Amino acid sequence: MSRASIFDLLHERQPEPEPVPEPQPADYDCERLQVLDGLALTAAGLITLDGLPEAHTPELSSSLLGADGYRLLVHEIADLPDAEEPVLGRVDTKALRLHRLIQSVMTEALMMLESLPEDAHYDVVLSAPVLSKDATAIIMDRLRAVIAETRYGGRVGDLRHNAAGDDPHIALAVSDEGGLPHVLWLSVDTVINQQDLASPASGQLLVQSSRGVGLHAGEAAAALLIRRLANGEPQPEDGWLMGPGTVREHVARSARRNHQKCQALIELLGEFWPEEDATGNPSRLVVDARGLPGRAVELGGAVTERWPEIDTIDDGVSVEDFCGWPGASVTALMLVLAIAEMKPEEHAIILALHAEHQSRVWALRGPAGEATENREDHS
Repeated sequence: MSRASIFDLLHERQPEPEPVPEPQPADYDCERLQVLDGLALTAAGLITLDGLPEAHTPELSSSLLGADGYRLLVHEIADLPDAEEPVLGRVDTKALRLHRLIQSVMTEALMMLESLPEDAHYDVVLSAPVLSKDATAIIMDRLRAVIAETRYGGRVGDLRHNAAGDDPHIALAVSDEGGLPHVLWLSVDTVINQQDLASPASGQLLVQSSRGVGLHAGEAAAALLIRRLANGEPQPEDGWLMGPGTVREHVARSARRNHQKCQALIELLGEFWPEEDATGNPSRLVVDARGLPGRAVELGGAVTERWPEIDTIDDGVSVEDFCGWPGASVTALMLVLAIAEMKPEEHAIILALHAEHQSRVWALRGPAGEATENREDHS
């Protein structure tokens, strides 16, 4: 379906919308989310549930220079929507780029709402590292206006912003006033700018010169349709269940031998996904920064030991192949990469290995056993 036809569908004339229901009390399970659909725009192209684009090769930046004075290679998204926002540009140039990234996926993101029941309302959460209050207000006003112009405008509930989105359970948590079960999560970031390149957080990750070692600066705009589960609710028969992640703090990776790093990751994976796990083994692996020094050896050794049937090349997906390092949007992007081309009954392991002193693992689990069989019987 072309962008034009999708746009037309979004703007079909609809009956007067019913009032948005009151938010439900905050009786949601804070450790479980149901991932229903997702997409992401990267330098490689649009990632959807149905497919992955070809890997992207970084290109020379027109303005970003490394420490040696030469232009840096970056993963920049081409043909973003124009945005006539002179005030936003003066307040924060990065915020203007984030605004354009948000607008780039809104049409496709709203189309994911087609799968919801006709009377279903939804919240919207934007995770974007916008630090200026003025810039945040402009971006949220524009986002609200775009949604209001579509057939889904009358069904939106809470619309809020948070600067970080590294933990989906925290980013999508509701306040004491509650929230709606369905939530459209937008997560965007760009590090293709001198400020991010020079920041301490990116200093150990990004390539700093034309021949440097590390990840190339990139950007991404991800959108996920997620349902908050009520306390005590069994795993649904569709979508993928995202339970709590496990974070392990440790000494710097650069201070340990390869064997030590592999053993530590093996132990982490063994605790997170025990061999006796009734759902079976994962068949898909997503990692954020395989190209950083030592990560490929650490990952390959641990996965071969824990799940010898998984090939980290054939069954693994690396974020950097599509967009280099996408900053704060990396977690949402990994979720989209996990479900792209994944069968409904399959499971995925998601590994964040970019930090020197920390490893983090999540899982997306499809319905197992009886739930899957019942769904197939009724298809």
